[in-house]
Amino acid sequence: MNVAAITRRMVAAVLALMLAGHSAAPVGAADPSFACTGNLAPTQAVICADENLAALDCALAAAYQAKLDSQPKETANALEETRDGTIFTQKAWLAHRNDCGTDKTCIRKAYLLRTGALTAPEHAKDVPCRVTAGAKQAAIFVKQCIAVATETHPPCNADNSCELILSHNIYRCAGMGDEAPKFCAAYPKPGL
Repeated sequence: MNVAAITRRMVAAVLALMLAGHSAAPVGAADPSFACTGNLAPTQAVICADENLAALDCALAAAYQAKLDSQPKETANALEETRDGTIFTQKAWLAHRNDCGTDKTCIRKAYLLRTGALTAPEHAKDVPCRVTAGAKQAAIFVKQCIAVATETHPPCNADNSCELILSHNIYRCAGMGDEAPKFCAAYPKPGL
């Protein structure tokens, strides 16, 4: 069994326990994947204080790393997801998660949806970008996608995954060189 399959099984087990309302670890042992010190956002403080949310954070971190490990750094196809698209999506998801503030139900839902998206089988239906990053951010990604699209059917639709939209944007921005719109400067350069 490969590492990605083992990680998917581990994440599925943790999520099943979380959905059942049980802790996946002994009391005090479920620290999140980030340090619970310093100047924390309100959402991070709630996660640090809640064992179940901390366990969900660890499960998501494992799923995220497994997804990154399974993806190419770059591709010749603008319609394939890449590591850069997943990294950019994760940053958008973190901002969306932090919009939950101290609402534990909202935070839990954000983790379950994102972990599900990261661990979904290759041909599963995408989690829409508007769900992953929020409607406002998804609309920005779609608008940028349309601005750099050259195909007749680009992936510029908030019902597609953010990873797909962003991988397309990164690829197209890089190909435009000096003619690229200003927003392209925020995107990573493929292969770097």
